[in-house]
Amino acid sequence: MRERQYILVVFFLCISILSSKAQMSPQFSQYMEVPTTTNPAAVAEEEMISVFGVYRRQWAGFSGGPQDVFFSMTAPFKVGDTKHGAGLVFSSDEIGLFKNQSVLLQYSYKTKLWSGRLSLGLGVGFLNHTFDKEDVDLTGGGEKVLSGDDFHKESDPFVSSFTAEGNSDVLFDASFGVLYAQNCYYIGLSALHLNSGTIDLGNELYGMYVPRTIYLTGGYNFSTSNPLITLTPSSLIKTDFCSWQAEVSGILEYSKRVRGGISYRFGDAFVFIFGMDVISGLQVGYSYDLPTSKLIRSGGSHEVYLRYSFKPQFTKKNKYKSDRIL
Repeated sequence: MRERQYILVVFFLCISILSSKAQMSPQFSQYMEVPTTTNPAAVAEEEMISVFGVYRRQWAGFSGGPQDVFFSMTAPFKVGDTKHGAGLVFSSDEIGLFKNQSVLLQYSYKTKLWSGRLSLGLGVGFLNHTFDKEDVDLTGGGEKVLSGDDFHKESDPFVSSFTAEGNSDVLFDASFGVLYAQNCYYIGLSALHLNSGTIDLGNELYGMYVPRTIYLTGGYNFSTSNPLITLTPSSLIKTDFCSWQAEVSGILEYSKRVRGGISYRFGDAFVFIFGMDVISGLQVGYSYDLPTSKLIRSGGSHEVYLRYSFKPQFTKKNKYKSDRIL
């Protein structure tokens, strides 16, 4: 009991002393439902084969706003008496004329610790960064021109120095994570882009550093007076040591099948979340971000995910349960 209280106090103390400084990209509002987007240690945490995808359309109404896609296939396996997990991940983050696409192999090792389980995870793969010159609109640029793109001109040295199609660069990418979970709570720490590479598009006017990003997540599963209803507060902090962001969430779940709640991303948005288990093993979720920042004039952000999970052994005794950590 003291161990649990100590971990929770430390985690929520970190939350209380942080406030939002900047938005990181990509980001997923339903981080509690899709933990492998930020932590490879969460791969196959519930010992189920899982296929899921997430799509996020950010700042609806703004041309060139961020669009994020995350697709993953994960499965548990054993080596002797030890438990492991493996996954294949594809992600795409597109904003304006720039796109980041990555393919990663994720692996997790799981072992008992105290009264819960400790998972260690590793992800390795490649990150492709692309600038698409073909989509540059050069019809604007004049003071009295109302159509076209007022940000680019034919004489722009940045645009003219690229090839006709644009340029791209591929970097090695690695991530690491640790996750400790019991029946009623979890806490995780992870680092993405461990190697912190630099993008080189062959243009001396352009260079981009890929910062190492740290994520701290945690949640607790509270029982209520109604045995069919549970309350799960959770939180996420992320930083690249130049900027950082924090959000807190609360999800109510009924009969382990229908869930809904609200999140607050400090200085950015309120998030409304809804999800349900459609049939055994099939889960869907949707969230809407209502901006509170200067982007309140946008149409907000929409996010949807779909997941199908099942046990590796096909027997009547193996019933489906949610693939979420809690």
